[in-house]
Amino acid sequence: MTKNGPHGRLLHPTSGQLSNQFMPKRVFTDVPKERSVVKQPGSHLETPDTVLIIDDSPENRLLLSSQLGMEGYKILQAQDGHEGLAIAREHDPDIILLDVMMPDINGFDVCRQLKAETDTHLIPVIMVTALRDIKHRIEGIEAGADEFLSRPHNREELLVRVRTLIRLKRARVGLEEERNRLQLLYDISQAISAELDPDILMATIIDKTQKAVGATKGNIMLLNETGEVDHKFLIRAGSSVEISDRVTQEVMTRGLGGWLVRHKRGDIIEDIQQDERWITLPDDPLEKGSAIGVPFVSPKKVVGVIILNQPQVGYFNKQHLSLLETIGTSVASALENANYFTEISEERRKLGAILTQSTDAIITTDEKWHISRINSAAELLFGVDAQEVTNQSIRDVAELKMLLPIFHNASGRVAPEEVHLENGKTLYASISPIQEVGYAAVIQDVTEFKKIEEMRLAEERREQLLLKETFSRYMGQRLVEHVMSYEPGLLSRRERRRAVVMFADLRNWTSGMIMKIEPNKAINQLNEFFTQMMDIALEYDGTVFEMTGDEILVGFNAPFDQPDAPFRALQTALTMQREFNMLRRGWYEEAGTELGLGIGVDLGDVVLGNVGAESRMSFRMVGEPMNTAHRLVDLAEDGQIIISQVVYQALQDKAPDFLENIPFERIGPVALKGISPPQTLYRTTVDRSPMND
Repeated sequence: MTKNGPHGRLLHPTSGQLSNQFMPKRVFTDVPKERSVVKQPGSHLETPDTVLIIDDSPENRLLLSSQLGMEGYKILQAQDGHEGLAIAREHDPDIILLDVMMPDINGFDVCRQLKAETDTHLIPVIMVTALRDIKHRIEGIEAGADEFLSRPHNREELLVRVRTLIRLKRARVGLEEERNRLQLLYDISQAISAELDPDILMATIIDKTQKAVGATKGNIMLLNETGEVDHKFLIRAGSSVEISDRVTQEVMTRGLGGWLVRHKRGDIIEDIQQDERWITLPDDPLEKGSAIGVPFVSPKKVVGVIILNQPQVGYFNKQHLSLLETIGTSVASALENANYFTEISEERRKLGAILTQSTDAIITTDEKWHISRINSAAELLFGVDAQEVTNQSIRDVAELKMLLPIFHNASGRVAPEEVHLENGKTLYASISPIQEVGYAAVIQDVTEFKKIEEMRLAEERREQLLLKETFSRYMGQRLVEHVMSYEPGLLSRRERRRAVVMFADLRNWTSGMIMKIEPNKAINQLNEFFTQMMDIALEYDGTVFEMTGDEILVGFNAPFDQPDAPFRALQTALTMQREFNMLRRGWYEEAGTELGLGIGVDLGDVVLGNVGAESRMSFRMVGEPMNTAHRLVDLAEDGQIIISQVVYQALQDKAPDFLENIPFERIGPVALKGISPPQTLYRTTVDRSPMND
């Protein structure tokens, strides 16, 4: 560490004081950046996934791009390997379709380079080739290819493989970013345990944290006993840490720093130019973007704050805040420990008092490892008596021999190590040399912390499973996965939406069929009906709100945006009527009774939310379209689909081609019970073949 006077001191990461062993392998943003999905039936996201096609044949590129483009993918094209590598590095596509036989640089070499680079190694690669020899596939696997597609390819196979590998990439990215988050916390924990000098410790933490969250500037301000800043650690992207004891007073009075100290909690400033808590300094009058900060709160007081900046407005989120709060808790404790050890180094005579106050187990030895002091926490942890072991060598005390490997490495200032005792306890131990004293061993019992973390993770997994099971009752797998990833609070949401409401109701089942067959067969038939109808509704990403009696209620554009909701509803209704033919034939053979299916559809404003008694709640729609759709299904005979005028108008506006192929008959005005004035309705009928055919 280079220190040039009391102000403007610099800590150089390359000097050896800030070890690179703790640095994350890639920038950590805590939450995966928003990724788009392919715009398929059921998708509510607008931004398409990106596919990069690398092929020297224009015809091949055209074929692949047209097939994928029709499915809503964004297409990037490269006519050779070098151009493909450049595009991949610049645009980070979601998947790459790579030709093998290309001039200059072949597909195998391109794949090797992609998989070797940090920024592109997670991008899935599908080798598209006419080569069928097994040795070429082996070479592709060795190059890192994720899949192969043989020419001429099957379109459905192409689409399935592209979708599958894009999902796999997202999973890999999420796992890697979570690993980096844990790695950052681990690294900081290691730094806290390994370093006793407060200056080096704070410089290490601000350096790592700034880089890990992608901030362009960060600073830590430490407070003295009177609440004034006596140390400031500032880092800018690409520069070394600057240490000084100067800070603009306004920052700690009416600025964000002072706000954090007063409120003792962290906060995010979405736009620093719009928040009065942000103090613009003279050396950066054009500063813009967002900021985040948390205080370092010890059991007695606030000992400092950390503030990070990013030029992008709205960059920081709740996950960043949670991460900084976790770091802040550790730093507050570390500052106290570091101050204790600074006092040990400066005033040897105060060592006894410090050892007594510490809740961590602490053992000090001379340079030959003879025990000079051992505090009560260490006595309790290792089951030894201080008077009996004082002046003995660590080597001669059986209960302490597990510390010998750490003492052997003490002169190298290695990171703390985990030690496992026979009684099941897990310890975190570090040995540090103390000038003119010998060595100090600090041992933390982290057994309970590990158990608590395991319990927390188990509880999170249980809650996630419960939510997934709940959501699966209403919607298909695609929507369930979206809810789990982006909207876990769906069930607590209450809102008004413009939704398409569809009722499908059996005809002649309760009055005819149920009286002719055994109860077991009746229930099996009803279950078969609901299963098939629900599968069809989920196929078009409808939300199944109720299955009551012999009737099923399905909603569209609820609870998620579906601009083509009327089209989805009509596709669902038509499919239900067509598939019902097979069911009715089988049931007719069992009981000789002809069953029918009628469907009614309306569009309008509904209220969504968890409805019911306190002991039994369910996610429902409430509103006038529910009544209207129910009246329409009552009018519908077997094979008929009756829609309201507002649904018909919506189809004319958004799916005119669809209406040209579906013959709708205008009926009415029809007086519907409880609804005025009389309604103009539209009816279409799916033909039924006679049962004796």
